Amino acid sequence: MKRGSLKGFLFRFSIVHVIIYLFIAIIFNNYLSYNREFISSVLYDNFRNLDATIIRFAPLLQFGRGIFLALIIYPLYNCIIKPRYGWLRLFALLWGLSLIGSVAATPGSIEGFIYTDIPVIEHLLALPEVTLEVFLFSIIFVKWEKIYLYKPQKVSEEDLDNSFEE
Repeated sequence: MKRGSLKGFLFRFSIVHVIIYLFIAIIFNNYLSYNREFISSVLYDNFRNLDATIIRFAPLLQFGRGIFLALIIYPLYNCIIKPRYGWLRLFALLWGLSLIGSVAATPGSIEGFIYTDIPVIEHLLALPEVTLEVFLFSIIFVKWEKIYLYKPQKVSEEDLDNSFEE
């Protein structure tokens, strides 16, 4: 994976996405007791049971989501990775698209506020999970990209010989 290559970018983006996704899911599953909520709340009537087979494959499926998101973000690479506060730009973009630009009526989203009769407090309780996930992802990913982008490359003897001949 060469520096600056799309393949490397997709790989790094997806890896960070999946790790942060799992980390946040574990924390908030324990904090919000998803199993209990999924059983008792009408809000989750259309959700699969957490013991469903496809749910067990969710982390693997998140690699595909990570690649898809990375393909969308890649054209903005220079605007997000190179500036000093690029992580903040990435955070604003992902957070805004997740909550403000969401087309689904999920808790915490603008669509959720408009089209559901979920109490406002439940909308507000959904915000920390998405916000923390996007925040951690943005900081860690941009930091990794900067380290990767600016680390010195190894130069082979052949490259040195060729540079003196020119």
